[in-house]
Amino acid sequence: MMIRMAIADSNEEYIQRLVSVLEDYEGLTLSVYTQTQALETALATRKFDIILFDASIYDGQTALGRSSLAILLLDESKGVPESCRDLPKVRKYQRISRIYQQVIELYAEIAGETGSVLGQKSVSLITFYSPVGGSGKTTAALVTATKLARKGLNTLYVNFEEIASEDCYLPQTGDKGMSEVAASLGSGVNFKMKIQSLLQTKMENLVYINHFDSPNDVEELSGEEMTELLDQMSKTGIFDYIVVDMGVALNQKLLSVFEISQKIVLVERPGSIGAKKMERFLSQAHIINNYGRKMCRLLNFDNGHAPEFDTEIPRIGRIGTAQNMDCAQLIGALANSSSIHFVSELI
Repeated sequence: MMIRMAIADSNEEYIQRLVSVLEDYEGLTLSVYTQTQALETALATRKFDIILFDASIYDGQTALGRSSLAILLLDESKGVPESCRDLPKVRKYQRISRIYQQVIELYAEIAGETGSVLGQKSVSLITFYSPVGGSGKTTAALVTATKLARKGLNTLYVNFEEIASEDCYLPQTGDKGMSEVAASLGSGVNFKMKIQSLLQTKMENLVYINHFDSPNDVEELSGEEMTELLDQMSKTGIFDYIVVDMGVALNQKLLSVFEISQKIVLVERPGSIGAKKMERFLSQAHIINNYGRKMCRLLNFDNGHAPEFDTEIPRIGRIGTAQNMDCAQLIGALANSSSIHFVSELI
């Protein structure tokens, strides 16, 4: 879907900086106006989806013609003109990437689902799970997401844990995240645009969305809602892979995500308690019979003494123990390591 955006500001230096960043985003067609008369002529004769304007060139009241959304570039040092008080606003002097996200989020509210052209390319969901707390599941999921991104694959990391820890590696910037995405289900909002407005970038090809605001927001999601979220994310056409980080609970929500996953990685940890929990999980015949063909095992904290299980689920790799390294450094080191081969087994 192409969004036709008119940008209007009498400050030519500001417009040049704004356009130099916005033109790098796919899906935008930009038209620039620095004089009121040229803008009014364009509004009367052309259709724009969005007009992003400064009050120095447009009063917010002149007829928009066939344009659908006017957004004020707010200069906080000057305040809001009376004629623009009822219009949506974004702060003019902030990171341009944030201006883009806020504008797209506002447009998503009015574009509706019919304005979305859903992607048709195949998307693979890789789900990480362990019945063992402290198995390093999140570390393994983040290493996988990073390695996929470095292979040039557009990768989204999603965390469904009630108490998450991915912020050790993925900074939680901005004030909206997965709770906002979940709330948009069934609302008529253009889902692709909503996602685009909330994506955070870790590195080239690796993106994520801030975690849920509260553990209750995760707890209240049904299995159907979780799978609907993942299905809608898949249909945006933005991603090649979605890496899903699940909690330790064994419930219907987990099985719903297993159902739509292409790969399920079971993360093991050596030790008698970890071994017993994994053994009991692998003994759940209804789960193994239904989803075992998608499963593989990954041994974390390998100390050379990992127990073996009577199972046909293959082990695709091992991650050794690490000393005196924080989580972010560890993930980066593992993602860079040529000795970590298990990700190739998941593609």
